[in-house]
Amino acid sequence: MITLKKKKTISIKDAKLRNIRETLRYVITEVESGLIRDFMARKFKIPSGDERCAIWVDRIDVLETAWKNSICVCPVCGSRTSDMTYNPVEEKWFCVRCYKENQTFYVKRGEGYLYP
Repeated sequence: MITLKKKKTISIKDAKLRNIRETLRYVITEVESGLIRDFMARKFKIPSGDERCAIWVDRIDVLETAWKNSICVCPVCGSRTSDMTYNPVEEKWFCVRCYKENQTFYVKRGEGYLYP
């Protein structure tokens, strides 16, 4: 995975491009949700003490972590339609509104370095 080293905001002004972005995010969301449901179904077919159960739990955790850190969804508000800003400190994408709110909060706390 490539990690950005600086704060970056991705903004799309063109309505057609925004629609394409939102459609792609929707498709990715549906695939992720389907995989989670499939993994959960497989996990529940296995007795809880079985070591294979832990494998499915790990796969679910990896998929959920990747999803929450992706540009497809804001980890704070869950927005899937917003322009996004990358926080290099947390290595996560936030919608522009949540990023600004978090930045203001942490600057007031004297921890502005967390949201450059």
